[in-house]
Amino acid sequence: PSAAPPLRGSITADVVIVGGGYTGLWAAYRLTELSPGARIVLLEADICGGGPSGRNGGFVTNWWDELPALMHRYGEDGALAAARASEAAVDEIGAWCAAHGVDAWFTKAGSLQVSAAPAQDGSWDDAAAALAARGLGDRYVPMTAAQVRERVASPVFRDGVFMPGAATIQPAILARGLRRVLLERGVVICEGTRAVEIDGQA
Repeated sequence: PSAAPPLRGSITADVVIVGGGYTGLWAAYRLTELSPGARIVLLEADICGGGPSGRNGGFVTNWWDELPALMHRYGEDGALAAARASEAAVDEIGAWCAAHGVDAWFTKAGSLQVSAAPAQDGSWDDAAAALAARGLGDRYVPMTAAQVRERVASPVFRDGVFMPGAATIQPAILARGLRRVLLERGVVICEGTRAVEIDGQA
């Protein structure tokens, strides 16, 4: 990949982003769409994607399983809007990878959550019931132990729940792909550059 040397001396920018994880990288990408002429500088203490963003399990899920908690905090309309946006984001990540030639192994095959002990049985019941009551039961589908065994033949797995709208991805490849696209769009990335003060506050 193109070099992103540490910052030396002074630099000016319209927007400075601290952190080259997913939050910083996606924010920078969005800014290149909203303000193509803006001078954007991204500072990263290590390498982009070198932290948790590039070193996780690669699960790309949505928030249907969080619907009861979201409704409690934001009301039904706000909760449904957030869950739908998170669901759409899964496909948007896959589409982004395809559009920019980033082979990050995006695979939309759903996500299976299972119980491995009696205390975990049916921990998804409230969310599944809330979705079913709103005609959205196909977003988060409870499964019997027999149905779980058809997918994963583990002697400790019990019942479970399936989220069809989830995907998996290779997280480091996605992070480095984002970095490459940002460099191509003129974003100045300074890796190995630690931010020590923001707005005069150390």
